[in-house]
Amino acid sequence: MVAPPGSGRADGVRAGRVVGVEAPGLRGSGFLIAGRLVLTSARAVPEAGAAVTVYPAVSGRAFDGVVAWRGTPGGPDDAALVRVDDPGWAGAGGPDPALGRVATSRPGLPGAAWGFHRPQWAAEAWQVAGSVDPGAGDRFVLRVSGGPAETGPLPAGAVGAAVFCHGLLTGVVTGGHAGALETVPVSALCREPDFLAAAGRDQLRLWPVELAGAQRGDPGRPRSPSALLRAGAQVVGFRGRHRLMDELGAWCSGNGFAAMLLHGPAGQGKSRVGHELVRRLTAVGWATLWLREDVGGETLGPIGDVVVPLLIVVDDAESRPGQVRALLEACGRHDGRQPLRVLLLARDTTLRSEPLLGGAPVVALDDDEPDRRDAYRRAVHDLGAALPRIPGYATHDWPGTAARLAGTARDAGGQALTVQTEALADLLDAMWPGPAADGRKTPPDRVLAHEQRHWAFTAAWQGLDLPESELHDLLAVMILFGAADRDQAARLLSAVLAEPGPVLDWLAELYPGPDGRFWDGPRPDRLAERFAGRRLAASPTLPEPFLPVADRSQLRRLLVVCARAGQPAALTDLCVRHAEHLTDAALDAVTRVAEPEPLIAALRLIAAGPDVPPERLARIGERLPRSSPAAAEVAQRIAERHRRTGRLPELATALYNLSVRLGDLGRHGPALAAIEEAVLLHRRLAAQEATTYEAGLARSLSGLAVRLGELDQPEPALAAVAEATEIYRRLAGRQPETFLPELALALRNLALGLGALERHPQALTAIEQSVTLYRQLAAAWPDESGPELATSLSVLGITLGLLDRDEQSRAVAEEAVAIRRGLTARRPDMFWPGLATALTDLAVRHVVLGERAQAQAAIDEALTIRHGLMERQPDAYAADLEWSLHVHKVIQEM
Repeated sequence: MVAPPGSGRADGVRAGRVVGVEAPGLRGSGFLIAGRLVLTSARAVPEAGAAVTVYPAVSGRAFDGVVAWRGTPGGPDDAALVRVDDPGWAGAGGPDPALGRVATSRPGLPGAAWGFHRPQWAAEAWQVAGSVDPGAGDRFVLRVSGGPAETGPLPAGAVGAAVFCHGLLTGVVTGGHAGALETVPVSALCREPDFLAAAGRDQLRLWPVELAGAQRGDPGRPRSPSALLRAGAQVVGFRGRHRLMDELGAWCSGNGFAAMLLHGPAGQGKSRVGHELVRRLTAVGWATLWLREDVGGETLGPIGDVVVPLLIVVDDAESRPGQVRALLEACGRHDGRQPLRVLLLARDTTLRSEPLLGGAPVVALDDDEPDRRDAYRRAVHDLGAALPRIPGYATHDWPGTAARLAGTARDAGGQALTVQTEALADLLDAMWPGPAADGRKTPPDRVLAHEQRHWAFTAAWQGLDLPESELHDLLAVMILFGAADRDQAARLLSAVLAEPGPVLDWLAELYPGPDGRFWDGPRPDRLAERFAGRRLAASPTLPEPFLPVADRSQLRRLLVVCARAGQPAALTDLCVRHAEHLTDAALDAVTRVAEPEPLIAALRLIAAGPDVPPERLARIGERLPRSSPAAAEVAQRIAERHRRTGRLPELATALYNLSVRLGDLGRHGPALAAIEEAVLLHRRLAAQEATTYEAGLARSLSGLAVRLGELDQPEPALAAVAEATEIYRRLAGRQPETFLPELALALRNLALGLGALERHPQALTAIEQSVTLYRQLAAAWPDESGPELATSLSVLGITLGLLDRDEQSRAVAEEAVAIRRGLTARRPDMFWPGLATALTDLAVRHVVLGERAQAQAAIDEALTIRHGLMERQPDAYAADLEWSLHVHKVIQEM
């Protein structure tokens, strides 16, 4: 069972925290979790208050300690905390371990136990690897894999060993045998108030171990004054926001999956709200995940299997639409038996258009500091208490300076970050008056001036012999482009430096990233963006040497940061002059910034260029925001190019796309003209080669029906959708997996068109066929086709009612409600609107049959939902509420 620790850096850090714990008649292992605090098993130590001896595995020296807390040996809290009170104790290097919680029932999670072993004359750490069986109740088991000692008695010293899963401290060994180590999860300990009190914390955050690779870690102790302003540092106490926190608490109640978009300008306090919600939910047993920006796909897969309450926070969400979509898709696979919440923090509401967000609440974060003077005093006090923790700042009388500043009435005004930035600037200016304290400078510029002292000192300490202006430019470049790791940063800086190593060392020392990553950059973002924007304004060509060596994610980041930094003309000019490098990045960035106009202007100019490659023009046309007038302009240009070249298939597709873009802009006449020409071309092509072009003809006919409907021409619209339906019927006969969904939708649209002309018997035939197809599809793909089945059932119920088949209509409406309930249980925010609509339809069916009590129950539930939706998005749901209120009035008059 005894094995040397691994050779990786993480293994070395863990081995350096392993200790032995001894008392008369007792011996076990322990693990240093913070400062002088050792976690071990209750079986390895005597009662609380008793003296013990602690032996670090790295040295074997003896240190005095005392049992600070002890649970019940053999009980669900079989653990203990030992405090090392020996004055000679030096502690351990590296970050304190993060705590984990097994969050799924997946078997075979990789795990490892770390313990203390003392042979005859030396102390050492041992490690065993295996897999974690989540087990049941208050225990899980680490099943040891490999080696000769999988059976037999538990070796001496194993009790109290720390168990890690995916790098997270997850449990403490309490017993078992050599092949199966019984373990108490730390999640059970974190529910014990006495354990938390002994740990000196009101709570300990628990990360889901199966999602450890998706967790953004803590960057560690702040190294410069500006780092105190990071929301994650939580230096300035959280106050106010009572109504919002109550709303978030209510949103977190109940099972199933729900998302929320919380938006506000930079510095308003969104991230701080997210951290406060994490704190509150952790206190009541939730697991939490602060999502890293560079993960997706398989890393998010375990979310669908989570069996504990889980909150996921996505910061800067507007700049991560692809990741947000992947996250929502993973959440959509959750079974809904436990609460699963996703809080999206964004500067704007661009994510509102994401279809998978459905009816998720969109909440604006308002200013919530009515007493500015009190907010300033609190910020000065809290920042003054934290500044001594910054290296090199401990010798100053910060509390005294804070007290003097707090005694002066001051209304800092502005957002939460603005108040805190001014408080920090005042503290630093009071200690180091000089150029930074220039009264003409804004508080952010004053803080940046003090931050530059930190940059200069660190550069001098490392012997970096470069001019200050060059160092500042390199730092701005790193802020603009970013780097996932040291190698990527080296490739970037090698564009201007023959030997980037010393500069990389300086950058890593300035702002090390979380999770052992090379770089994180200055925080908060608003300060970093301000600094980069100033350097860019002084030197607009600053990014250009780095464009050829930057990857797409770095180019996208460059444009996002430039857009936020407020240099619109320079941004447009940069994109146009370097279209070969920046076109795709601009298309990526245009949906990720609050003010995309400079990027749209650049893309418009690029598309208008006489020599723009066809492939680049096509990408611009496909990916520009549909609601942008530029999208229609580019679509028109693409169609004209294909018309000139005589490429009819491409022209037909381009005309279809142009019709969609024009329709999105409300230009229904030109949209109709474009789609009519597309139909003519597709009809000619299909006549020549039906197998290849019939699907395009059907799509164009469906688009024609939409345009005719917008112009109130129901009879020609019906003819178009009827022809499209027949084509889809032939295609579905040949390729059912591809075209059955298209046929089911076409049949529903046909039923609606027939109903608009009061041809209800024919409409009934069409909608019955649509329902039949959607039942087949929902049986195979319930998540994708279940909502469509419910929609077709609603149309079927209305059609039956129009034919006076009222009892059948009611039965269909009840089925639609049942399906909507099932969908809502898993994803409330997306499916609440549909459930309210189905309940209102059901209430109407009950009214027709004279069933007043049942009608009242259905409409009351619908109105409860509608009123809740109105509070979130009044503009979107006002008409729906008005209809439900009308039905309610009719019921009252029965």
